[in-house]
Amino acid sequence: ASSSVEEDESNDRPMWLAAAELAFWNCGAQGLINAGLLFSPAARASFLTQTSVVITPLISAMAGETIQSSVWGGCALALVGLFLISTSSSVDSSSVIDSSIVATTSSINQGDVMILLGALSWSTYIFRTSQIANKYSELNLQFTKTAFLAGMYGLWFLSEALATLKSGGTLLQLWSGFQSIPVWILLAYSAVGPGAIADLLQQQGQKDVTASESNIILCMESIFAAVCAFTLLGEVSSIKEVIGGLFIVVAAILASKQ
Repeated sequence: ASSSVEEDESNDRPMWLAAAELAFWNCGAQGLINAGLLFSPAARASFLTQTSVVITPLISAMAGETIQSSVWGGCALALVGLFLISTSSSVDSSSVIDSSIVATTSSINQGDVMILLGALSWSTYIFRTSQIANKYSELNLQFTKTAFLAGMYGLWFLSEALATLKSGGTLLQLWSGFQSIPVWILLAYSAVGPGAIADLLQQQGQKDVTASESNIILCMESIFAAVCAFTLLGEVSSIKEVIGGLFIVVAAILASKQ
């Protein structure tokens, strides 16, 4: 297996360039979505983020790939399911709604645009991972990609720190909870589990699964989150969330049909 990887690498661009590209799309996805949340409500941002389930097959089709009708059907079902889940916690009609929130959600704002661009970046990341996955060792590629990501986020932090200091603030304003041990434990878990291990498994899986199918399967993250919330926190999903989850499961099964 290693020899085939080496052969692929010798016939392609250097591995570090592929890693830098994946890091760019990954950073764009996370950075734009997080920044967009400063201007858009969380429920709306959640749905806009998941539009990547439709963007990915569009990118694949424009690149010349043939998208099966079952995959298009799965994309549509997944989008409906994600909409049901992301809107299940909307403000109740009897609640008092702040006028500023109404104004924010009544039209497209800069946060929405940033989040949609983040979804586009995520779709591009998934698409390019499918094209690159077979050409490089998972461990080497993901390690190098993570190193590039660390550099990109480091530059982002540095620019924020300089701007904060220039405006008369302190670095503590950027992260007031840096002395919290539980926070560091959660960050370590996030880096090892959802970060490193998930990236390795995703690249391995995308060697055999198309980008469009991969995105639909990744939508099941919402279902796993609901299961964990019930198991660990005792949170019970609403009927709307359960129906949305069923839509996503059916979408994944439909998209995986050959």
